[in-house]
Amino acid sequence: MIAVFKWSDERRTAALLLAEGNLTDAQIATQAGVCRQTIWNWKQIPEFTATIESHLEEFRQEVRRRGLASRERRIRALNDRWDRLQRIMEERAADPKMADVPGGSTGLLLHNVKGVGAGEKAKLLDIYAVDTRLLKELRELEKQAAQELGQWVERQEVRQLTKAYVTVGPDDL
Repeated sequence: MIAVFKWSDERRTAALLLAEGNLTDAQIATQAGVCRQTIWNWKQIPEFTATIESHLEEFRQEVRRRGLASRERRIRALNDRWDRLQRIMEERAADPKMADVPGGSTGLLLHNVKGVGAGEKAKLLDIYAVDTRLLKELRELEKQAAQELGQWVERQEVRQLTKAYVTVGPDDL
């Protein structure tokens, strides 16, 4: 005779905690008020594992609705980061200290100060360089957004080589 699996508060708690995946079996056993071996035994029961899987599917659906699994949310997050990086460039361009620097009004330049020399002959030099990291991040955000929207196509070059074989006889040599 096959024993019928009966649900209890302990079993419901254990199934939910197992689905969440944040605790060890021993910790789950403690929270459910059973021993670790009992958790292992329950995991062998198809109805119990099906309930865990059901909880996991609910979690997945929730992530799809609310998290980055939603394309709309990913696009919104990408756009927000892109806007913030654009703001950095705008603020740099508006900085009065950059007005007399060639390219300073673009917002693409980084300003650093470098000490050269030692003692009384030491000087501080203003160093300006294009912010290639910011530009790279902007390009990556733009590429990812285009991919998300199906607007990015990887181009592949296809080359066809044709080989010709000529049979040469002894008279042709």
